[in-house]
Amino acid sequence: MHAVWNAVLKRAEDKKAAMVGISGFTGLLFLPLVPLAPLPPPDLWPWLLASFSIHLIYQLALTKALEMGALTFIYPIARGMGPTLVAIFSYLFLEGEMSLIEVGAVIILAIGIFISTSTGKATTGGTARENGFFFALLTGAMIASYTIVDGLAVRVAPEPLTYIIWSSLAFAPIFLTYSVLHHGPQILKAAGKGWRTSMTAGIIAQGGYAIALYAYSIGSLGEVAAIRETSILFALLIGAWWLKEPISRRRWLAVPLIAFGAILLKLV
Repeated sequence: MHAVWNAVLKRAEDKKAAMVGISGFTGLLFLPLVPLAPLPPPDLWPWLLASFSIHLIYQLALTKALEMGALTFIYPIARGMGPTLVAIFSYLFLEGEMSLIEVGAVIILAIGIFISTSTGKATTGGTARENGFFFALLTGAMIASYTIVDGLAVRVAPEPLTYIIWSSLAFAPIFLTYSVLHHGPQILKAAGKGWRTSMTAGIIAQGGYAIALYAYSIGSLGEVAAIRETSILFALLIGAWWLKEPISRRRWLAVPLIAFGAILLKLV
């Protein structure tokens, strides 16, 4: 699900407007679900504020990265950083979350992901590749950050549904307000033009992350984060067949290594 909505964003002509539709407009779809979950208690608001800040940077960095580089170049870098940083954090600071063997499995997965990027090329030349690489790294750092914050926060919430609904619903006006202040009211009109595509991608994005948040509430933070990163396999397929991006042989050889790391993580 994550790979699909990222591919839709990559294909969009106006990626900033598409992100407004995906993360802004569709977040408001959680309004009818408010009666299903109580208001967040006061001790949950600091977590929500931290999450909002991280997700805002994440959305902006991802949009910028995909404006500059190919999906099959940007996506593995961004997603590859997530499980590695989360696994290290879980091993060092969350007792019992991950064993040293599990950290090793995550590192195998991450090595495969970064091998898959070794021959990647950005779509607009050398300078764009360098800039795209930086924003991909920033995106990856934010993925790791929101995984840790949201993964711990959903456990603090009275019930997972409270955090799932309110984190998405409350972020929507924040992102929309930022977008209008930064780009002007015309960004809303531009986002509205492609509302069908954005709405579809947004539902997939919101639904996919809701599933991930629930998984964080019942499973190991590092393990769930690592399994999520196997979306790189789908991103490579989508990039090759739907976006028609060139995929090197070396990158295809990295795919089994990524899968092996994910399977090993589940077996150990």
